[in-house]
Amino acid sequence: MLKLLDVGGSDVRMVGIWGIGGLGKTTIAKAVYNSIAHKFEGCCFLGNVRADSEPYGGLVRLQNNLLYETLGDRKMKMTDADRGIQVIKERLGRKRVLLVLDDVNELNQLDKLAGGLDWFGCGSRIIITTRDKRLLIAHQVYPIYTAKALDKDEARNLLILNAFKDNRNPDECVQFPIDTAVLYTHGLPLAVNILGSLLCGKSIIQWHAALDSYRRFPNSNIQKVLQTSYDALEDPLKEAFLDIACFLKGKYKEYVMQALEALEGSYLNPIDAIEVLEEKALVNTDKFGKILMHDLLEEMGKEIVRKESPEDAGRRSRLWFHEDVCRVLTENTGSNKVKGIRVELPREDEICLSAKCFKKMKNLQLFININASFSGEVNYLPNQLKFLDWPGFPAQSLPSNFNPQKLVELNMPNSRISRLGQGLKVF
Repeated sequence: MLKLLDVGGSDVRMVGIWGIGGLGKTTIAKAVYNSIAHKFEGCCFLGNVRADSEPYGGLVRLQNNLLYETLGDRKMKMTDADRGIQVIKERLGRKRVLLVLDDVNELNQLDKLAGGLDWFGCGSRIIITTRDKRLLIAHQVYPIYTAKALDKDEARNLLILNAFKDNRNPDECVQFPIDTAVLYTHGLPLAVNILGSLLCGKSIIQWHAALDSYRRFPNSNIQKVLQTSYDALEDPLKEAFLDIACFLKGKYKEYVMQALEALEGSYLNPIDAIEVLEEKALVNTDKFGKILMHDLLEEMGKEIVRKESPEDAGRRSRLWFHEDVCRVLTENTGSNKVKGIRVELPREDEICLSAKCFKKMKNLQLFININASFSGEVNYLPNQLKFLDWPGFPAQSLPSNFNPQKLVELNMPNSRISRLGQGLKVF
């Protein structure tokens, strides 16, 4: 990060720090700020720009804070954002300034607080932290530093520091739960800090119980930070994010786009959707072309769906947990709330279908079978089905009453099917 800033240079430079919530972007910015602040004529760290700019007049107050911190003049009070821009350019245009804008989420915030390189004197450095890469690109911020998760050893050391305080060498008996806790955090510094503090002073039995609970019900403090990016999405993008979290993570990009196009239809361009989700650090594409997502983001998405109906899985929009899927398909407990189902069992096993298991799921649009074998009859499929990926389909034909008008993708290798219903063709 210090290399990107090149503090000794005479140019004015804006540097971005980008990544999902909880990766330590603010911590990085503070550490850098504290280490180089003495080299500048004026310094200002504006934390929580997103939250502080939301109330009426928030951006003007941030402008006033910027001017006070860099100039030390409390008498200078702006009442209008446009006047604030003019004063910032006039008073800081010849001053070597270090400015940090932390947690920016709107382009308007950058326009009002650091609108251009010419606002500041030679050698100035502006550091911007955000979850949205598109903002940095639109504001021509370069270079951009990508915040990364901790490796296993770094996460372990930080967890021990938070959980055991002064005891840096905990007993051998707690090594396994420490490693289990590190695996749960997946290198997210926020999760490591929160989990370490919550487990501080607890017994081994309490450690195991807490970690088991967090695997089933994610920690609310971690969820709250991660969910901020999700909450800012438009509704079609929220649906796409949940589809990826519940069904499509780890699939090749082409497969994901086909599924999203089938599910969201005219409401969403899948290419644009994946691009936006990548720029907001909610998904990424690996070198093999697979769509990936941080495990805690996946948990967050699934928890959002689980909360739709905590007690009755058959009334949730998406089903993926094998116990819920088996119960719904064998006991006919689905509903018209179910939009998609992914069947992936812990081990290859057979599910005996209820003949009318799909009867109540009138709005089912997606069905993906990963590794289950099925027995029993399927005498009904919802006409809303758009994406059907069912290797090993147990019947010789699709139900005669199934209208495939909305079906976009059909994949049924290794199945017993010998004929397709009327109006169907192989894709």
